[in-house]
Amino acid sequence: MGGRGAAPARHPDGPRPKWSGPTAAACLYALAALVMTWPLTTRLTTAIPWDLGDPLLNSWIVAWGADHLWRFVTGDVHALAGFWQANIFHPSPYALAYSEHLTPQALQVLPVWALTRNPVLCYNLLFLSTFILCGLGMYLLARELTGDARVALVAGLCYAFAPYRIGQYSHVQVLSSQWMPFALYGLRRYFDTGRPRALAAGTAALVAQGLSCGYYLLFFAPVAAAYVVFEIGRRRIRTGKVLLQLAVAGVVAAALTWPFIQPYLALRALEFPARSIAEVAGFSADVQSYATAHPSEWVWGTRLRAYPRPEGELFPGMLVVLLAAVACSADVRGRWDAARDVQVPRWRRTAARLAATVALATGALLVAVILTGGLSFSIWGVRIRSMGLVGALLRAGAAVALLLALSRRARATLVSWLQGDTAWFTVALAAAALLSLGPSIRTGGRLLAGTAPYAWLYSTVPGFDGIRVPARLAMLVALCLSALAAMGLHRIARRTQHVPALLSVTAVLVLIEGSAVPLPLNAVEPPGTYAAPSTDLYPHGSAPPVYAAVTALPSDAVLLEMPVGAPAWDVRAVFYSTGHWRRLVNGYSGGFPHRYVATSAALSRIDADPTLAWESVRASGATHVIVHRSAYLNGGDARVVLWLERHGAARVGDYGDDRLYAVQR
Repeated sequence: MGGRGAAPARHPDGPRPKWSGPTAAACLYALAALVMTWPLTTRLTTAIPWDLGDPLLNSWIVAWGADHLWRFVTGDVHALAGFWQANIFHPSPYALAYSEHLTPQALQVLPVWALTRNPVLCYNLLFLSTFILCGLGMYLLARELTGDARVALVAGLCYAFAPYRIGQYSHVQVLSSQWMPFALYGLRRYFDTGRPRALAAGTAALVAQGLSCGYYLLFFAPVAAAYVVFEIGRRRIRTGKVLLQLAVAGVVAAALTWPFIQPYLALRALEFPARSIAEVAGFSADVQSYATAHPSEWVWGTRLRAYPRPEGELFPGMLVVLLAAVACSADVRGRWDAARDVQVPRWRRTAARLAATVALATGALLVAVILTGGLSFSIWGVRIRSMGLVGALLRAGAAVALLLALSRRARATLVSWLQGDTAWFTVALAAAALLSLGPSIRTGGRLLAGTAPYAWLYSTVPGFDGIRVPARLAMLVALCLSALAAMGLHRIARRTQHVPALLSVTAVLVLIEGSAVPLPLNAVEPPGTYAAPSTDLYPHGSAPPVYAAVTALPSDAVLLEMPVGAPAWDVRAVFYSTGHWRRLVNGYSGGFPHRYVATSAALSRIDADPTLAWESVRASGATHVIVHRSAYLNGGDARVVLWLERHGAARVGDYGDDRLYAVQR
């Protein structure tokens, strides 16, 4: 490949130990996953890690996709025709598009679904696989960056068990970040070797990542494109063959992704509105979110709680930050030393040193302003007051510009640094952290900047106004930190004779920082208007008996499960539909159809307006109603039963605490 730079040295410390190959790495990450998610392995078929909210929804989504895919591969050529018309929120169209579609995850567990039809087992294996694959992907990327497989093993642990992931244990789509390092690894191998199959693998990983989580489709695709541009620039690639191959890869990735974007656009045109800027701001990071750990985290959970907020527990881990700092400082120092032969007059060296001092001081002031929201202090009776973020940025920028103008050595160092891997991951990290702050920048709740770069993305780039959690860019921060940590650890390992001990201790410390053992299983929200459902998903070894009766209903039956509009009960109805696949008026997702909102509102006021409530049942198309009598407090189920029977609903049968009614069409 014309103009390509030399590939990094492979295994500079001698032959690669057998215990540090990809197979051994995968086994290490599998063992770590089993330990770090204990006691999940004791209840793989019956219990869900963390809570019974979003995980139940995602279990249903994965089962829905796997069921349609299995029917298709076994000969039902029309099985995928109704893929997006999921069985929830009847009769609203494109019901699956109210949340993630999780098609790659469904493909991963397809054999398990075909053999067991157990959505809990499928979900749990998928949950565990995210740790193994995240670790393996980062292992391959770090090994490519450093040439050191032993260091890469630890880097994989840094990424797979990043503390940020603890707060996302109920969001398997966010945990499914494994394809990002695989994509960068494939691209890096392509630029190193020129092999089209490496590019194809990187492109496949990029597509899989975008389809695994809509957030990463928007967040990571530009990162991958930026990496390609970076490699083209630093390797001075000008050959048409390479550029054509990259263009083809981009077109293929877009073509494979587009069919999964269209249903979301169709739903947007029908009724799914854009997220408001206020909602997006509410789920953005605060600067101090990066000093806020999840309360379940072993080491820092009760010590680092700088600014708790929804989706705002983004602490990346102390050790990985220190190792990344080692990588950055050592790289800059090495390039600075390499530029020392530049000859300049003494007065210019003196001026450059003074400019460097000013640049460091203004840089420290900028960091202090970002962390605290503003500074005001006195030195020798002189009052010093920061002018806010913009003023601090201007002062720091001016100081750096002056240093570069005075020092050829500084310019040479900067140019050299910008062509290295450390620079790319540092810049990508800074960009991801900045964007995670959302449409405005706040620290500790104090406004630093009313308009931030994410506001431009929200108003300009299609798709960004449809997602509400910019803070999830913290996963890209974890990706970059893990890669930088590998480089930092590699530099330390090259300066010691006790490499196995160093790496072993580092690995243990990484796991301790990322631990939340024991994981809660089948946790439920505190009861509110309704009683909380049972924490046992499969009492007596199977789904509640009312659903066995539902499987005997005609295939065109439509269920309404009451209470409707209560999230804990709605998501149970959605989850148990994996055993019968009848259409549901109920639903639970990242958004809600207007029709569902109106129906749930009417059915919450049965006593106040029983006629409107019954009309909403008839308008929903429900043919059968299930009353979960245990959900109602203070005998409220009796009023619901009386209301149904007065309007002609026919009792089909009682099944424990559940009662099934038939409703005339």
